[in-house]
Amino acid sequence: MADQPFELPDFYVPHPARLNPHLESARAHDKRWAVEMEMIGPTKDGGPEIWSEAYFDGMDMAGLCAWAHPDAPGDRLDIVTDWYTWVFYFDDHFLALFKRTKDQQGAKAYLDRLMAFMPLDLSDPPQWTNPVERGLADLWARTAPRMSMDWRKRFAVSTENLLVDCVWELDNIANGRIPNPIDYIGMRRKVGGAPWSAGLVEYTEGTEVPERVAHSRPLRVLRDTFADGVHLRNDIFSYQRETQQEGEVNNGVLVMETFLGCDTQQAADALNDVITSRLRQFENTVATELPPLFAEHRLLADEQIAVARYVKGLQDWQSGGHQWHLTSNRYMNERAAPMPGQRRGSKFLNGIGTGSVSVGGAA
Repeated sequence: MADQPFELPDFYVPHPARLNPHLESARAHDKRWAVEMEMIGPTKDGGPEIWSEAYFDGMDMAGLCAWAHPDAPGDRLDIVTDWYTWVFYFDDHFLALFKRTKDQQGAKAYLDRLMAFMPLDLSDPPQWTNPVERGLADLWARTAPRMSMDWRKRFAVSTENLLVDCVWELDNIANGRIPNPIDYIGMRRKVGGAPWSAGLVEYTEGTEVPERVAHSRPLRVLRDTFADGVHLRNDIFSYQRETQQEGEVNNGVLVMETFLGCDTQQAADALNDVITSRLRQFENTVATELPPLFAEHRLLADEQIAVARYVKGLQDWQSGGHQWHLTSNRYMNERAAPMPGQRRGSKFLNGIGTGSVSVGGAA
């Protein structure tokens, strides 16, 4: 890869990242599942090879989920790791088949089928025709029966929004259109992957946000600020791959660079300032708006605990996702500063005390 186009900024990471003790079993399980779904290597029907085994190993989806969901039981960590493997495979599969070819009609037909593999009533889905459909059908059957109808509806909507995101991104690429920062952040918040991730936080925590407050303003603010932090951080780490290899125009650094008329380093720093602002608003909302919300809706103790566990899960994801970006082969991180106790080139922190290692700034 070419030289880095900018130095990684000093990220604000207010909560320590912790590593799930079930990492190794999740890693072994996930690879078996990806092989079974034909996501590694060419498919048996002659479909394109999206991931080689070496590339799959280097991404380390289990590492992402072990950092992002440090308290998930082993069985739930296995399933959520498969979910992330599916969503990243979907992203790369869509890139290969439709973004690079700018095939908008084919993309629409491909995306229109996918929601049929998430039946809210748990009825039988259609026969799958590719690894994306196969993986989604398998995951829905393993996840949805354990969750309420309200959760299924919310998670299905966030999954469908991921598909809308692909159409919006493809249209921008096809027309060479770089959105302005306001439109970009708003659209990414609406259709990006973080609201989907927030749904999986409920699953891994083994509790659901009470339906009567799930759509309240404070919970919406928490989801929005969480989403902005996740999406914009990913844009900083993804800038080099997306702009130099994929021809992507939907990237927050590129948006800032174009709109502000500044160099890439200044754009990355400006975007990082936005991330910091959003994370601080998350913290302020937790401290000042949740207690009045609990009182207004007279939430019972177990309902308040459910919301608190959800908030903790979002904080864990924010810090754990940052840690994973420092190690995964998908991202620009060659000159990222090693964390305390981590040697350059090592993927993970090992040994006693790693569960509470803080991941501070990355230079």
